[in-house]
Amino acid sequence: MCRIAAEQIKASVIDWLINNYSGVIIGNEIMYGTSRKMVDLLAIFDNRTIAFEIKSSMDTLTRLPEQINEYKKVFDEINVVSATSHLTGIKRIITPSIGLFSIEQELKELQKAKENSKTVKLEMLYSISSSYLKKVFPNYRNLNSDLLRQKISRENKNTIHNILIDFYKKRLSEKYRLFLSDRGEQTLIDDIPTLSSFTTIDQL
Repeated sequence: MCRIAAEQIKASVIDWLINNYSGVIIGNEIMYGTSRKMVDLLAIFDNRTIAFEIKSSMDTLTRLPEQINEYKKVFDEINVVSATSHLTGIKRIITPSIGLFSIEQELKELQKAKENSKTVKLEMLYSISSSYLKKVFPNYRNLNSDLLRQKISRENKNTIHNILIDFYKKRLSEKYRLFLSDRGEQTLIDDIPTLSSFTTIDQL
């Protein structure tokens, strides 16, 4: 059995998204939430945030339950993409709402993700830069970042979700266009860093 590295799996997922979701926007290693963790791949499509956690044969599943729980606080759909060696262990961890893909020679969708209804308003707000939020809510521009987000959290969840979508579109679109212009017929590992965004949420 060949050992497929995480970056090779990412390339396969990116190609699958491009081939199946016309108009998708993709980001690599995107920081989110109060925990300031990174999602391996993030896709924005049809007003949804779609998270992908990558597990190569060289990874362990120790952190997977925590990673899924953190993703549920922010993202609309959550998927795990795994080498075949981890499938049995992952199936014991995930619920039917989590999407599952396997990869050996090619990417296969084994379980389709369902819409996640457990997103948390403050977690979504902490995934958006304070400077961007102050542009959307100029009356709060003099507040510190924590108080700013506390004030905005009074808005309904749908409003906050739409702001998150707009933020990600603005943040990721330019680099995604550059990626597409440099990419050939399929994604190479060397193409992926172009999709990486800023190292901190508040850089935009």
